[in-house]
Amino acid sequence: MKTLIRKLVAVGAAALSLALPVEAQDDVNVDELLRAMREMTVSQGNKDVMGSIRKGRNKVPFSLSARGETIVFQYKHNNAWQRFDVRIKERTADLVLVNKGKAQVMASSSYAKTIAGTDVCYEDLSLRFLYWKGGRLINDSANSRVKGRDCYIVEVKNPSPGVGQFAWVRMWVDKDNGTTWQIDGYGADGKLKKRFSITSVQRLSDGSWFFKQMRLEVRNPKDPNRTIALDYLEMDDLPDRKK
Repeated sequence: MKTLIRKLVAVGAAALSLALPVEAQDDVNVDELLRAMREMTVSQGNKDVMGSIRKGRNKVPFSLSARGETIVFQYKHNNAWQRFDVRIKERTADLVLVNKGKAQVMASSSYAKTIAGTDVCYEDLSLRFLYWKGGRLINDSANSRVKGRDCYIVEVKNPSPGVGQFAWVRMWVDKDNGTTWQIDGYGADGKLKKRFSITSVQRLSDGSWFFKQMRLEVRNPKDPNRTIALDYLEMDDLPDRKK
């Protein structure tokens, strides 16, 4: 478990890229796809990975790293660093606030609270839904291309209905190189709430990929085709890893 957690960060986080070769759809194990995405999100071991949340001209620095069996997120607000952790469970993950060394499990009602004046909430930054289990492949060839790439569409339902902002998520995973180009989060009403899109990536010397920029669109509750808020997660350049 510790070896796996050391590889997690992402996206976040995404990084939402993976180096898993995917071939025939019948042979694809969805939970393995999700596991590979998690591994690629903290590809820098226990070193902090730095970035920022950008909303217009406002930029909020943040970092993430793996410590033992916990992923640590920190962001700067009012010249002070705030911290919350992601603690992995068998089928999902808890968010934990840490203040002056004291930890308190975050109420699930706070998962959707936004961070430091941005539209990005705790659940968005932690990409908590990557730890859900029991995903399935969606056969929808008409909508399987993103950025001109053929993708698998993976759907995962929330294992704890009512906890967090999404009832389920859909992810578009590149059939050729495994990059996850898009994630859509849906509410209990079946409407699209948020879309996460990778707009640029960076490649390390060992051939693995890490996202450079991710766009987060918040959709209009009455008209999911309209974007009402736009933010970006932008990562600093990563040092090349040696093989």
